[in-house]
Amino acid sequence: MADVMPTRMRAVVKRGTSVTVSQVPVPLPAHGEVLIGVEIAGVCRTDIYAARGLLPCADPLILGHEFAGVVVALGPEVHRFSPGDRVAVMPVIPCGLCRRCAVDEPECCPHHDFLGIGRHGAFAEYVAVPADVVHHLPDHLSFREGAYAEPVCAAMAVRKTAVHPQERGLLYGDNRIAELTKRILHSAGFDIVDTYAEDSATPLETDAYDYVIETRPTGPAFDEMIRAVRPGGRIILKSRPAAAVPIDLRAVLRKELVLESASYAPFTEALAFLAKHDVTDLLGDTYALEDFTDAFTADGAGEERKTFLSCRAR
Repeated sequence: MADVMPTRMRAVVKRGTSVTVSQVPVPLPAHGEVLIGVEIAGVCRTDIYAARGLLPCADPLILGHEFAGVVVALGPEVHRFSPGDRVAVMPVIPCGLCRRCAVDEPECCPHHDFLGIGRHGAFAEYVAVPADVVHHLPDHLSFREGAYAEPVCAAMAVRKTAVHPQERGLLYGDNRIAELTKRILHSAGFDIVDTYAEDSATPLETDAYDYVIETRPTGPAFDEMIRAVRPGGRIILKSRPAAAVPIDLRAVLRKELVLESASYAPFTEALAFLAKHDVTDLLGDTYALEDFTDAFTADGAGEERKTFLSCRAR
C-alpha cells in the first residue's frame, strides 16, 4: 500500500445497464469500520447476475463480495485490527437486532445487507466494511484462499442440516460447488455421497437416495431430484438463484419430502477448514479489473475453477 492514501481508486462499477471500470472516491471508514486494501476478489454467480441486471441491487454499485486483503485504516472505536493485518471478510452485514443476531448467528441474519448488492463491494482497490465481519487471515493461507472462504462458508452450511453420514446422499450438479461440498462432507465422515452431472447419459435411480443436495437450481433439475430421493427423504437447498424456480409441490407432497435450506456456516469454521484442507486445485485464473468481462465469461463457462479479479494482476 502507498504511504499516502490516494483519494480516488479503480473499481468495477454498475450504473444502470452498464458495467465499467471507473475512477471513484476511496471510501473513508466510518465508526466501527475498517478500510481494506483489496488484494484479490473471487467472481461468483451473484456478481454476474447483478452485472446483468438479473438481481435487484443498489445503483450505482461497486460489484464483488468474495475477497481478502490488508487493513489500511481504522474507523473510530475499532481496536481488534491494525494497519497491515491480513484479513478475509464475510460479506453478510447483519442487522444486529434480530433473533439470529441475538443468538450469535449473524451470518444467517434474515435482514442482512450484502456487499456488492446492497452496498459497495470488493471489485475495487479499497473497500470499507464493518469490523465485525472482518477476520484475521491465518499466516499460511494465501489471499486467494482467503477470498475463497465465503464459498466454503456457504458450502459448509450443509453440515447444519439433518443429513447423517450413514445415509446415502447425492450432490446434483457436477461443478466446482458440488466438488467443494463433497470434500466438506467427506471431512465430516460422509463417505456415501454420489455426484450427478445434469448432462449425464445415465438416468438417476428412482427413490435411491436419503437426501439430495442441489447445486444447480432449475425446474428440470428439481424434477430429477424429487424422483431420485426416497419417500420421506430430504432435498437440501443451498443455491441463491437470480429468479424464482418452479418446484412440483404435488410430487413433493406425494413422497412427503422435507425441503431444508442451508445458508451459511460460521465464517471462522470456513477459515479453519481452509487451514487444514488444500483446495488450490479449485482455484483458477486471476484477471485484472479491466478484464472483468473476460473473468465473468470464464467463471460462467464451466464452473470448474474459481475465477478471480485483482487490481494488482497486471
